[in-house]
Amino acid sequence: MKDKFLIGELSKIFNISTDTLRHYDKIDLIKPEYDDKNGYRYYSIRNFFKLSRILFFKNIDISLSEIKKYMGNKNTTNLLSLLKKKEEEIDIKMNRLANLKKKIQAKLELLENIEGELDQIIVKNLPQRSGKFLDMNDFQNDFEIKQAFKMNEEYLKISSWLIEGQIYTSLSKENMDKGILNKFRYFIEIVPMDSEFREQLDVIPENEYVCVAFLGPYRDMGKHYQMLIKWIEENGYQIAGDSIEKNIVDYDFADSENEYISEIQIPIIKKWK
Repeated sequence: MKDKFLIGELSKIFNISTDTLRHYDKIDLIKPEYDDKNGYRYYSIRNFFKLSRILFFKNIDISLSEIKKYMGNKNTTNLLSLLKKKEEEIDIKMNRLANLKKKIQAKLELLENIEGELDQIIVKNLPQRSGKFLDMNDFQNDFEIKQAFKMNEEYLKISSWLIEGQIYTSLSKENMDKGILNKFRYFIEIVPMDSEFREQLDVIPENEYVCVAFLGPYRDMGKHYQMLIKWIEENGYQIAGDSIEKNIVDYDFADSENEYISEIQIPIIKKWK
């Protein structure tokens, strides 16, 4: 047996456990020889090279079932097919990871930038946004709210909620003009999509917005609306459309309401003199 490897010798050379080799034996991926006299497992030089190929495939994340299937029918065509399939899977994973990184970077940038703007009234030019409004005021209970979300699930699947991890709410221009600041609705912002789908959406046009971000509970929302509306009146503007409230850090991101971060955006236009 000097030309064969014991299971312990092979595991040490390839830095894998003997349990792994026993599992490969159990699933008929690589079979050792047995010595009936001493009960030892022995691996031939041929198995030594076969194991190196198995571990190559394993290290590039090919499943044991795929490896076993290939080992049962080895040829260049099947090898190319196996590797190309794995390359495609890796491309998909890389794109997914790149998108995940973009989501994290967007959230980090938002959090880092917004902290420097807290309690400051700022006029911003914000781009056009498209989406769906869900009016919450006519709903009597959680069941009706649930049904509204289910009816709009096709929008939720491609919404900015999943990209930025934040919820948008909104007050209508009519209610703000009347000073009614507690009748909100949700706004589901939709990421870019084909033009046919876009025709079904509500559009918030590009515009100047007067904005304020603040730290604290939702019950402070009303006084910040009042502050913005007062600024609009004192600076010769009028409300040009519905507001957007960005709940940047809410109860699902922070246990303390004192850590909530919200931003109110109200579209404005200069009054005619």
